[in-house]
Amino acid sequence: MANARLMDQPKDFAKFGIDPNVVAPWEDGIRNTDGVGTNEVWYFDADFDDGSKVIAAFRPKTVGAMQTVGYEPNLNLAITRPNGETVQEFSFAKLANNSMSKEKCDVHFGPDYCTGDFKQYDVHIESTQGIACDLHYRALVEPFRQGTSSLALGDNDEYFYTDLSVPKCEVTGTLTYDGQTINVHGQGYHDHQWMNITPLAAFHHWLWGRMYTEKYVIYIYDFVTTEHFGFKRLPFFMIADNQTGKIIFTTNGHVSVETQLEDTTVGKPFPKTSRYVFDNGNDKAEFTVTWRDIIETRDMYGDAPKDAQEAAQRAKQAGITGMQKAIGGTKEQYDKMGIQPTYLRFFADGGVKLTLDGTTTESDGTMLYEYNYMGRIDPRANV
Repeated sequence: MANARLMDQPKDFAKFGIDPNVVAPWEDGIRNTDGVGTNEVWYFDADFDDGSKVIAAFRPKTVGAMQTVGYEPNLNLAITRPNGETVQEFSFAKLANNSMSKEKCDVHFGPDYCTGDFKQYDVHIESTQGIACDLHYRALVEPFRQGTSSLALGDNDEYFYTDLSVPKCEVTGTLTYDGQTINVHGQGYHDHQWMNITPLAAFHHWLWGRMYTEKYVIYIYDFVTTEHFGFKRLPFFMIADNQTGKIIFTTNGHVSVETQLEDTTVGKPFPKTSRYVFDNGNDKAEFTVTWRDIIETRDMYGDAPKDAQEAAQRAKQAGITGMQKAIGGTKEQYDKMGIQPTYLRFFADGGVKLTLDGTTTESDGTMLYEYNYMGRIDPRANV
């Protein structure tokens, strides 16, 4: 059984040249090479006052290109109208028309770009056919890095998976959809991830999201590894003061979790309520979330073709070829891997009870979060 750990020791900071006390702009620049198995994503989302939403993500590689050396730059843009209907489009860039800086987040794929420095970001996408965005992000909290931001997987730290985030921003600008350009204002989020292992091989499940309350900004990314890595829980968790934007609590890794499960349509029960206790000794955060509505369901296993032949037939019927070839496995492939990938996204109620320096405060709010449940049902995984 291979090891898994958060890279947060002095030798880890020295290895990456990271200052433990300062998140530097270069950390949001490109961190990977174009080698086999690597990928990276600069991700942005926002919820706007008119009820619309946006997701934008820039990647150096497609999933298929991870198996080879070389870049295949691509992005996706998803806009949810105020009525709840979502349209998503993908765009691919030629190698001659892209650049990714090592100095900061400064990614250009043809006319599309995301650029920023943890304080301000601009996201511009125009190469998609029917939708576009031109958005400005202003950070309302400090950037958050748990340790070095890297999870090391394997006996010799040969695999890694990361997350570096700005959990709350004010977002202004325009969205273009249905033939019109609309001014928007709201709040949003940015993170940057890079890895050399696929989530399907690394994690049994995770819970990821953030909650904005009157007092606090709360961010959680609760990873639980696969059996190969010991079903180990490796949480990222922080609380920032909503007035100052300063991070006032981060987990030291000591956490207990209690859940109440409920059956779902994807063939596996998911936590209806999750209660986390992050105990740092004198300081402690008790975080609870209970989902009210399921707002997105993806049954990747249940909807997968039986085998490669059925997958090819589906692609042919849909007229899908080349770089637009359908991404995803077959039931046969998933069964060989011993996994059952499913995904739910929730609108939830929750709150936190925070004890700092002997003083306890409480604050409640609502939350959008995802539960990416990739493994099979296994009591050892502590879903």
